Amino acid sequence: MTDAPMESPAPRRILSIDALRGLDMMMILGLREVVLALCLAFGLDGLHGILEAQAHHPEWNGFTAWDLIFPLFLFLAGASMPLSFDRRLERGDTRGALALHTARRAALLVFLGVVYNGLLSLELEGLRYASVLGRIGLAWAGAAIAVLFLGLRGQVIVFGLVLAAHSAALLLIPAAPGLDVPSLEPGQTFGDYFDRMTVPGRLHVGDRDPEGLFGVLSAIGTALMGTFAGRWIRRQDVPDRRRVGWLLAAGLQCVLLGWLLDAAGLPVNKNLWTASFVLVAGGWSLVLLGLFHLVFDVVGAPRLGFFFSVAGANAILAYLLSAYVDYRGLAEVLCGRALETGRMSEALIPLLALSLQWGLLYALWRRRIFLRV
Repeated sequence: MTDAPMESPAPRRILSIDALRGLDMMMILGLREVVLALCLAFGLDGLHGILEAQAHHPEWNGFTAWDLIFPLFLFLAGASMPLSFDRRLERGDTRGALALHTARRAALLVFLGVVYNGLLSLELEGLRYASVLGRIGLAWAGAAIAVLFLGLRGQVIVFGLVLAAHSAALLLIPAAPGLDVPSLEPGQTFGDYFDRMTVPGRLHVGDRDPEGLFGVLSAIGTALMGTFAGRWIRRQDVPDRRRVGWLLAAGLQCVLLGWLLDAAGLPVNKNLWTASFVLVAGGWSLVLLGLFHLVFDVVGAPRLGFFFSVAGANAILAYLLSAYVDYRGLAEVLCGRALETGRMSEALIPLLALSLQWGLLYALWRRRIFLRV
């Protein structure tokens, strides 16, 4: 089944997607610590308290700004998908070949996720196999198959089905031993039971894992929301103001719908990647993309966009290195004497650590060295 294309036949690169991915990556690499440290250094204790509360995941239900980091990256991977596929199809690649590439990419991301979890230490006992990269790879692949072989209407149907199936399993299937009714408590959900039965190795939180296999089903919805947004902002037959306005309005509506589902009994929960979480996180992702689209694509801010884009160009490599390189420790060694004599504030260490990472990524960018997956 195919539908009329939503974009012009000549796809173009969107700076806002690259810039927002870069900002998201910088948060992972240490921008959070920089902002919090500077708040303390300038005596902004009130602001520090507000930001500190938003800089950590809630233990179970709820939503903070830090909960957006992971789904935003998956959302943006989906937003980049239409352009990538359109270019390869124009070069003569078949949809079957792209499907095979998708499967290989997903498998490689699953493997790299295990590497991030400590595979290189060769201590296989107790190794965790579920991972952020694995969730991204599998969910992206699920969305990619829908994009390759279904039209827009079919993709919307898949979006609804994966969220409905995920929600129905959580709300209707009792899974914990001794329970006759479904439970949404930690370790007692159908998703937790499914992961215990299917995921090898150690689960992240004993009897459950926030990046387990069951959550991949609803995470496909996050990636598909990105593909819808990615195609929309590339439409050249739509005025700039309408493109931005649609992203902002659709995002706020998704956030509202997500919280309505929460009130109806399906909590916003990143650990389970519930449908309500998909809508809230996807809604804020749409809002951020709309704002970045306005600043970087409509108004135009290429230098600032370049600064962020450098961080996102080698995002997977930067993420993997962060697991094995102690940038903060390196920054403290480089500035040890200045710290001892008081000529340098401790608050600048996170900034230097982040600068070291950005400088490395810039050097790789200058030499056109990228980890392509």
